[in-house]
Amino acid sequence: SSGINAEYGQYEEARTECERIFNIPKFQNCRDNGGHDTTAWIESCIYDHCEGLMQQEQLPPKCIVAGAYATRCGHDFWDREYPFPTRTEQVKGWEAEAGCPTADERFQPVLDTGCPQPTLEEELAGNFK
Repeated sequence: SSGINAEYGQYEEARTECERIFNIPKFQNCRDNGGHDTTAWIESCIYDHCEGLMQQEQLPPKCIVAGAYATRCGHDFWDREYPFPTRTEQVKGWEAEAGCPTADERFQPVLDTGCPQPTLEEELAGNFK
């Protein structure tokens, strides 16, 4: 029974943290005006945390899910008040409020693997192997 209580405690801890992240002020405009409900994102955050998916020391699962939401929020969306698509710039800098690494910090582990990254010129020329 103590194992079940420990799992429930971990679940509640994950739920509290995921709800906190998706209720940060940087996401408010996206949720309230952009119509991007956070319910499914919170559930995904909890699931990834509890299942240990995408677990990396440098980048917790909650930050991966929050990053995806921030990307979604940065794209154009329709607002009934305007006759054309709009987007929110409010999500910029969400990482500080959420307690997650910045984009550069998130990308650093990829660079640290030692895998060579092509330059734009090499990629466009198609001669990078």
